[in-house]
Formats: sequence, structure tokens, C-alpha cells
Amino acid sequence: MARNPSTPAISDMFRLATFNIGLARLHLLGQTLREGVPHQAERLPAICAFLDRNSEQVDAWLLQEAYGRDVVARLARCAGFRVIAARDSGPDTGLVMLIRKDLRITQPAVLQFPAVDWVERFIARKGLQFVDIEVAHKRFRVGNMHTSYDGRGRQKIAAVAPGMRRRQIGMALDAMAEASADRTLVLGGDFNAAAAFEPETFRLGASHGWKDARADAHEWDGSGVTSWSNANPIINGDSPDQDIDHVWVRPADPGLVLRSRHIATRHTVPLPDGQMIPLSDHYGLAVGIDTALP
Repeated sequence: MARNPSTPAISDMFRLATFNIGLARLHLLGQTLREGVPHQAERLPAICAFLDRNSEQVDAWLLQEAYGRDVVARLARCAGFRVIAARDSGPDTGLVMLIRKDLRITQPAVLQFPAVDWVERFIARKGLQFVDIEVAHKRFRVGNMHTSYDGRGRQKIAAVAPGMRRRQIGMALDAMAEASADRTLVLGGDFNAAAAFEPETFRLGASHGWKDARADAHEWDGSGVTSWSNANPIINGDSPDQDIDHVWVRPADPGLVLRSRHIATRHTVPLPDGQMIPLSDHYGLAVGIDTALP
């Protein structure tokens, strides 16, 4: 398998990226009482600048943990994109899409997932949003998803979380496939699961015709990391290094070529003490889907 990050862009390639920007928080009366991931005041402007530059030439950004009206308002100022926030169509599940303004889209749909605990029920809700997009005369349905976490050390939650995630992903696959006609389906997001640890979940996708845009990629650049990595200085927890941020694709036509790479891995955000940190506790995953093939 060729893995060459310098592959030239293809004009008919649909480029999207999933990125958990780590802005979950306990927010009350306009004040942040507790941050799920630290240094949000420093990271949010840097995240917005990164998205605004769009050096990755992404057509659609799938963002998770973009909770709060203020965060959505900042993201809405990113040049060249229209913002689609799940909170505008239902509960705030922290899901936001940035879609290139010149792309034709339909009315977005949302789905809130069942919660694994009280935190997901009241503070950090999880769910799915999706929208139909036309790119280079090809039709896509693009979904952005965030599934349940492991409870951050609470063994009771960790024991039931894999089953809940499998249920949520099954709900997402069903919702995405409904009335999809001849569309290529693309589902990205923070799955909170890795194939090595939850193989049943990943067999669920494969059994329904979905390809993993990293594992099944024609070209892939891992940048020497996984999307959840202990090399990241702001991660919270002691989970092993693993890829938990994914893009799955169910092609409408045979022969689509997938290219993927990890992004947002550099430590570019300065803290007052001089330490440099990355944009988030997750690294992103960018995927190119070659639509030029018949």
C-alpha cells in the first residue's frame, strides 16, 4: 500500500476532516465552572485560526465537542464556510459542520443518542448530524457523530460503554442509509472506540458495506501517531494509544479511492508559561474521496 502524504490534490476529490476540538465544559450563567479539556481560552482562538486558514483544503469539517452558542458563533466566522450546528435543530450535542459555501446542501437532520450516564444526559450530550451534499456532480450524505465515553475511570460506566457505542453506531448507520438512493455515505467523528479493542463494533460497519477510510485507504499518512495519543500533553486519562477518530465510507459506486492522514498533530498553541500544546486532546483525521472514477 502506498503511503505518500505529498500526493497532489485531485480536482474531483471530496476532502473532509473529522476533529474533536475538546471544548466540553460545565457552563452556567455565562461562566465556565469546569473544563473537560484544559486551556480552552488559549486553544479556541488557535482552533478558529487553524480552520480559517484551511491549509488542508478541506471541503467539509466535522467537529465534535463544539459545545455552546459562543463557540458556534466563533466558528461561524471562519472564511469560506457555512456553519451547521446540531444545536440549531435539536439538543446541543456539540456537533458542528463547516461546509464550503459553494457546495449545495439539503436541510440537515439530527439524532440524539441515548446517554451512558448523567454527564451525557445533561452536560455533554452525544449524537449524530447529517446533510446531503453535491460535489463535482456526485451525491454524498455526510454524517458527523460523537458516541459515548468510558466514564473517565468509573468502572461501571466503562463496562457498559462498548455496548452503548455499538448501539449508537447502529442507530447512525440506519439513519444514514434511510432514503439514501444513489448517494455515497460518509460517517465521521469521534467513535470513542478502536478496532483493536472493540472489533465487534467495527465488524458492524464492514458487514453493512462500509469501508474504513484509514484502514482501507489506498494511501495513508499516520504522522507517527494515533488520534488519541499519550504523547499529547493535554489528554485526560490513562487509555492506551489508539485511533478512536474515524471516517467510514459506503460507496454508491465501486472503485472509489480513499486517501487519509492525521492532522492537527503539531504543538502550536503557546501557554503563558511558555509551554506549547496542540489544538486539542485529539488529533484530527483528513480524508480524500476520489470522485473522478465512474
